[in-house]
Amino acid sequence: MHWARFTSCSPTYRQRWRRDRYAPDVGQRTEVQRRRTVSGLALATAVVDLLGVASLIIFFAVGGPFGFINDVANGLLGLLSLTLAWHWVVGRRSGWSRVALAAAAVGALVMVVGSILIIFDITGWYLAGLVSSVGNAFLGVWLLVANRLHRQALELPRGLIMLGITAATFMIIGWLAIPGVVARLDDPQLAPWYVNAGLLNWIGTYLLYPVWCLWLSRRPGGQ
Repeated sequence: MHWARFTSCSPTYRQRWRRDRYAPDVGQRTEVQRRRTVSGLALATAVVDLLGVASLIIFFAVGGPFGFINDVANGLLGLLSLTLAWHWVVGRRSGWSRVALAAAAVGALVMVVGSILIIFDITGWYLAGLVSSVGNAFLGVWLLVANRLHRQALELPRGLIMLGITAATFMIIGWLAIPGVVARLDDPQLAPWYVNAGLLNWIGTYLLYPVWCLWLSRRPGGQ
């Protein structure tokens, strides 16, 4: 009787033993997949960012459809940054992680809105640029918080973390554009100096951020 009871329970025991035995392997495979995803997303974000830079330079040089390409690239940059944030931010249940993810979501949304404004001629280039600058500022918040959360990771070089924090600092300058957005300023000649200063955020977005993304993508699995 006791033997029958043990036999009837033994499959459950064996299944539990196998689950406990192979759980670490499953966790390791999941982590490897996450790191590969981070690497791919970081590379894609850098490529789209640099495409936006190149198209803007060409647009000022020769005109044509390159302005449209830049506008689309800016919107895609916001969406890719949100996806990258979701996979790279650690400890999503912690307070700071939630702040980072919320900032990335708002930043992506505002970046898309900024692109829509200029693509459909709802506003001029200046006001749309101010809106995108505010979006960049929110993306800068996630970048700053995420790099600070990873600063204790031994597998990440300190230079990568410092570059991310520096890029984020420049991007956050975009918050200076908020008064211009509220006032619906669409002429740089009429904007206060601090609103125009908010455009310096593009140094972080167009120069430092893609370099950081490329560096992150070249780490083993994005770590």
